[in-house]
Formats: sequence, structure tokens, C-alpha cells
Amino acid sequence: MHNYQFHSVNLIQYDLSSQFTHKSFYHSPKFEKITLNFGIKEINFKALVLVMSTLEAIASQKPIPTKSTKSNIFLKIRKGAPVGCKLTLRKSNMFTFFSKLVLLILPKIKLFEGVSVKRKIQQENSFSFSLYDLLTFPELEIQYELFQNIPKLDISILTQKIRFQESQVLLTGSRIILQPLGI
Repeated sequence: MHNYQFHSVNLIQYDLSSQFTHKSFYHSPKFEKITLNFGIKEINFKALVLVMSTLEAIASQKPIPTKSTKSNIFLKIRKGAPVGCKLTLRKSNMFTFFSKLVLLILPKIKLFEGVSVKRKIQQENSFSFSLYDLLTFPELEIQYELFQNIPKLDISILTQKIRFQESQVLLTGSRIILQPLGI
């Protein structure tokens, strides 16, 4: 069991069940999946290969290329043309990436003031944010020349259907891990 998964199961779930009224420990909210998404503006094979290799290096899992469903004259996109790639993380891969994001990547960002969360009105259980400086990942720092011109990475964290206050406790529970490190 991964250390953040152990922390989530034992401490955060206990805090949630004690602060909010749940019938049992198993009714408290949990992470379901994390989705990573790249969108590219230039539609060419080299950009798609670079983005897919970047996403594979970050998450240690093979991404799926996404294609456009409609043609757009203004953006010069044909129907069925590749427009990016995506990746869905579940179970242990999800906790590994989330702990790497919280412990390594976010503290490395210069002038980091927190993550601005965009809440969708239709989905209250989804939290999305973007990372612009991807060279903070240790996998990409090694080969700086290859990964200079990569677009932003969109990260969506999906939890179970819960209230907003419960999801805040679930997502900010990672601060307990950060405090002993002095971050």
C-alpha cells in the first residue's frame, strides 16, 4: 500500500467520518480517478509524439491520443484529426501520482500561492487545475532540451459524489503530510 494511500485510508477518512455524519466509515468520500490531459495547438505528428512521450514519462502509463469530433474552420482542424492525448490513473498509480504532485511538484513551483480550483456546475465531485511549468517533474528535468515547448497539463481529480465541504477536507488533508517536511 502506497504511503499516501495509507494516509488517506486511515487519517483522512477518519477525520471525514468524525466531522461529518456518515452511516459508516465506508460511506466517507474517496478518490475515484485522476485524469491528465494535453491539448496541442499545432496539429502535426511530431508535436503529438512529444506530448505523448511527456505524459508517459510523467505518469508511467501509456496515454491515449484524442481526436476532434467536429471540424473547425477557424482553428484549421478537420474532423478526426489528432488534438492531444489523455490518461486516466486509478488505484495505486493514482495515489503515486498524487503524492508526487503534492510532495515534489507543487513545492518546486516558483511563487506558488496555491491551486485555483475550477468547479464545474454539473459535476460537484470534479476538481480541475492546470500546470504550466512542467519542467519541475524530475523525469523531464533530466532531458531539458526535449521538453522545452510543451503545452500546459490539465489535471482533473474525480471524487465520489459529495458535498463541497467534504471534498475540501479530502483534498486539503494532504497538508498534514507536508507539515513535517516544513513545506
